[in-house]
Amino acid sequence: MSRTVEVRKAIMALVPDMPGWRVYEDVATGQSPPWVVVRVSETGRSGAEDLHAISHDGVLDIRVVGRQGDGISIAMDRLKAALDGATPADRRISRLIPDQDSGLYAAELTDPKTSFPFLMRVLNWRFAWSS
Repeated sequence: MSRTVEVRKAIMALVPDMPGWRVYEDVATGQSPPWVVVRVSETGRSGAEDLHAISHDGVLDIRVVGRQGDGISIAMDRLKAALDGATPADRRISRLIPDQDSGLYAAELTDPKTSFPFLMRVLNWRFAWSS
């Protein structure tokens, strides 16, 4: 298994269960929210003189989409409590550092039942790992 896949699995293992929410990796494939979309990606790397990567930077991006702001805030509070400063089991991966919070805003998806836009909030955590 590649090191990148190992890191992704270690970070994803930190995401808590989200009762009442469908959780997707990378892209939501359901018909409509409520849902949580979790994505882990590499954002940069540093190399040695021989040009091979020795350290990597990454981001955990979680999007919560739903009908009501209160429900989204409760879900985000649960995620922040579990992930802020969390340490993966793999010691070569740093702790998760809270980075950005978009705040609540109207998503580009419209609720077919009400014709109002769904609401969304996005949180990001930074981390690093060694090769």
